[in-house]
Amino acid sequence: MVHALSVETSTRPATIQSIEGRLTTTYVNLRSDTVTLPTPAMRRAMAEAEVGDDVFQDDPTVRRLEEETAALLGKEAALFVPSGCMGNEVAVATSTRRGDAILVHRDSHVVYHEERAITELLGRRYRFLEGDRCRITPEGVTAPPEGPERLGLVSVEQTQNWGSGAIYPLPRLQAIRDASHASGLPVHMDGARLWNASAATGIAPADYAACADTVMVCYSKALGAPIGSAVAGNAAQIAAAREMRAVFGGAMRQVGIVAAGALHALRHHRDRIPEDHARARRLADGLAGAPGLRFNAADVETNVVIVQLAAGEARLPRFLERLEAAGILLISFGGPGRFRAVTHMNVDDAGIDRAIAEIRKAAAAEMEMAS
Repeated sequence: MVHALSVETSTRPATIQSIEGRLTTTYVNLRSDTVTLPTPAMRRAMAEAEVGDDVFQDDPTVRRLEEETAALLGKEAALFVPSGCMGNEVAVATSTRRGDAILVHRDSHVVYHEERAITELLGRRYRFLEGDRCRITPEGVTAPPEGPERLGLVSVEQTQNWGSGAIYPLPRLQAIRDASHASGLPVHMDGARLWNASAATGIAPADYAACADTVMVCYSKALGAPIGSAVAGNAAQIAAAREMRAVFGGAMRQVGIVAAGALHALRHHRDRIPEDHARARRLADGLAGAPGLRFNAADVETNVVIVQLAAGEARLPRFLERLEAAGILLISFGGPGRFRAVTHMNVDDAGIDRAIAEIRKAAAAEMEMAS
């Protein structure tokens, strides 16, 4: 159910975003749900935020954000961090020790984007599990691949970005948690888009978070805040995470100005997430069966749509350039010859319809040139 009072309308047309350096063109920007612009009410909240020195835990806005996030996730405490990457890295650091291996699907954010921090800085390793649409199984945890390192952690991603925003079913997460704990392993959840999973299923964020010992959530994805994430867990874990945040250079001062945007988004923007899912479905249905495109539209559950260009990997850069010239911004993502579109609060139905028309046109042109 979308509550109209909780949704704010920007003073700018929803499908029109000015991109620095490209001021003569209007774009439908589907590169990520991180490209959103703050609403006027969010900007006011940030401008008027109470602030203090967060290193001394004296920032009242940060403390409110952490308390409300922890409560939503059913955890004892939470820690505000500048990015989801830092949140994942801090959680890994506090849950494992140097030399440990992490059980994780190879197509996970903690592998693609946190690998150097986790392996070079923290000295941890990966041990890869398989699974449908990049989601691991409890059986994989029970009988993991052999390796020389001590196993220290199991990591899951909700939703699974490379799996076109695939949702881990709650029973599978519960079974993974039980199998992990039976083996003496904690579980970390990269919940960058946990809000999307909850909005799509009606399952409370705390029910998903109960399947992990530590959880990272983003405010800059799905919710539309300009900056920020949090890692949540028990009080001891978050106290250790606070120390590790400083090690990673994430100690901040009067950061309540930023936290106020995240707090506003947490309070006001969760109810509107189903709109993004409906537009992703509209996009997927509009591209299904189009000449030059290959994907299973039924895989789209949330706000991520990953499609393969039939003309081949070599033609993808030209395809994306053709779309940019037409005012549609996408990125190469998801494997060879694939591209990704992510719906968000600054793209409306008109923008989706425009994207469908231009993507279909560009795919057909690439097929014709490749033949």
